[in-house]
Amino acid sequence: MEMILNTIRLIDYDQNKEWIHNDIESMEDNLAIGFINPMDFKEMYLVPSLKLRISNKYGDIIIKFKQGKDIPRGIILMPISMWSNQLSYVENKNIIYKNIKVQVEGTRDSPTKLIELINRIKKK
Repeated sequence: MEMILNTIRLIDYDQNKEWIHNDIESMEDNLAIGFINPMDFKEMYLVPSLKLRISNKYGDIIIKFKQGKDIPRGIILMPISMWSNQLSYVENKNIIYKNIKVQVEGTRDSPTKLIELINRIKKK
């Protein structure tokens, strides 16, 4: 399903707080996550045990998700993090981290690990 990704800052899902106060597992739990509208959840035939594969021409990630009735339909929100950065891009010397078109589908695969993201960055 095509959706729009917007990255946001959230107190409980903050990359800087995670880097300073927690371990890698906590970072993966609190930053490899997205928030979607319950109606999108139903439309994609998701179940709570699934994860989301989000991709575009710049990258792809697998994350956990939570439903939020205050999230607009067709939008997926993610905390600003190394995970969401895999889908952002540079245009006219500006980093685009809002209104990014992405493909979203349910998967049984595990969320993308931090070490995998670091290895991707090293290869670039």
